Amino acid sequence: MLLQLFKHQSKKYFYFSSFLLGVILSLGFDPYNIPFISLLVVGLLFKLNEQFFIKYNYSYQGFFLIGLTFGFGFFISSTYWISNALIVYGGNTKFLLPFSIILLPLVLGFFYGVMQLFNCFFWNNSNAKIFYFTVFWIIFELLRSYLFTGLPWNLICYSWSWSTNFIQVLSLIGPYGLGAMSVFCSCAIFSIKKKQSNIIIAVLGIMILFLVNLYGSKRIENYKETYLDNFDVRIVGTYINQDKKWSESTRAIINEMLSENSLTIIPETMAGLKLLKGKNLLQGYLRNEGTKYYNSIDYNGSTYDKKHLVPFGEYIPFSNFINKTPLSKYFNTTSLSKGEAKNFPSNIVPLICYEGIFPNFVKLNRKIGAKLLVNITNDSWFGKKTGPKQHFTHVKFRAIEEGLPLIRSSNMGFSGLINPLGSTVSQVELESNSYVDVKIPRGVNTFYSIYRYNIIYFLIALFWIFGYFTQILFNKSKV
Repeated sequence: MLLQLFKHQSKKYFYFSSFLLGVILSLGFDPYNIPFISLLVVGLLFKLNEQFFIKYNYSYQGFFLIGLTFGFGFFISSTYWISNALIVYGGNTKFLLPFSIILLPLVLGFFYGVMQLFNCFFWNNSNAKIFYFTVFWIIFELLRSYLFTGLPWNLICYSWSWSTNFIQVLSLIGPYGLGAMSVFCSCAIFSIKKKQSNIIIAVLGIMILFLVNLYGSKRIENYKETYLDNFDVRIVGTYINQDKKWSESTRAIINEMLSENSLTIIPETMAGLKLLKGKNLLQGYLRNEGTKYYNSIDYNGSTYDKKHLVPFGEYIPFSNFINKTPLSKYFNTTSLSKGEAKNFPSNIVPLICYEGIFPNFVKLNRKIGAKLLVNITNDSWFGKKTGPKQHFTHVKFRAIEEGLPLIRSSNMGFSGLINPLGSTVSQVELESNSYVDVKIPRGVNTFYSIYRYNIIYFLIALFWIFGYFTQILFNKSKV
């Protein structure tokens, strides 16, 4: 076996290999989407742990560094595009480029490092480690989604975006459930040995993948697309550089695309501080209230203010401290204000930019009678390919989870209509100022939209119980 090569190697070879696995994992995500890469990489990381344990036993430092280098390799190769925001912003902030390229992946890599400390504590020669490894992976994805305002970017579930069939299971178990399934199946398959118990677990992993694919194909086959009455929408997509976004010429371009009859949706903050005039218009703008400014949506006089702001993009953490240091000359610490609950029409679920990447955030904005998810965004900060594409995929998953159609209106990104199966029904031409007129599909009921995170909490408990009893049975068999 290939991993036997590590039998006589020092720890640094394990660390280099884990870093390399992290880099390879990024190939399973946008814009590459190589099928089954995540199953391969997670399984090899699991086997790497096993080989490391055989040679070094309970080396907490070693396990931690394997996780840290793995996470660092993954994030430095999959989120490098974030540094483009500093280039677009310009000014004195370019000196921060090394920090955004190196420091952010390193910080995110710590989640995998700490995860590995728990793996080390519970690692043993039984198959219980398969269940524990799955539990800790998902727990730390949840923690990454919440701690320090959260960044649930490129969760393992998004590595399935290449398969419409597989991602249908989001309607049952949600994104973290799909992640748990992925990790367990990968570890189960890669744990195969001549022992009967290992063969059974490996076959179980393969069967789960087969059943998930079967469920997805049947769900797609049984879906009948019908449309809401009197709910026609024009989706506007723009391709305007950040420095030209609020010019009069831009307003003129958008005004020419407004519909007189249909609801028109335009991207995040494109109206600037002055609302565009027009009836039946949902527009992103900057709302001023005294000394406060909000990233907002106006919809025929109703207002929604963004609740989840982007750190360092829309607000500066620790701004009071920064203003007292020499760093203040490099940072404009003026921040937008966090929105509060507003009286917004119940049939539309508003999501401004970054809010769409948080699986459970929809719950905060969804009301009884919701018929449509609307995500407006400005992706001009993040280059032309990887960042906008990843952002689009993240938001598409919300449509499957909620069983609702989703409209996305973006500047320099992907704009279009997504149906409740996560398929792009209609898309605005890329790299253009144009629009598409669409009819809105009816939503479908989903198990996940009712029970949400209770599902993953149940799965975590279930895997933990299986792990515990597997270890008990193994210990008894040795007596």
